[in-house]
Amino acid sequence: MKTFIVHSDIPRDKLPNASGWVLGVPRMLTEEGIKDVTFKTAYCCTPDKKVIAEFWGPDKEAVNKALSKIGMPVTAVMEATKV
Repeated sequence: MKTFIVHSDIPRDKLPNASGWVLGVPRMLTEEGIKDVTFKTAYCCTPDKKVIAEFWGPDKEAVNKALSKIGMPVTAVMEATKV
């Protein structure tokens, strides 16, 4: 699996509990039957209304499709290599 960094805006209605919303991503992926994309970790930048998250997946398109299916807004998906 490849590593992807996802930049996302926190939806206004999720701001009061942004970290709880992000921690629910693995459950949402499972509930939608998405098996090829895995949530690894995330950083909530609540004052800036942003989330930076790390996912594993086969390709950028699969990550975009999975996040769209669970309703997570995506500003950018970038393939990353650990250095």
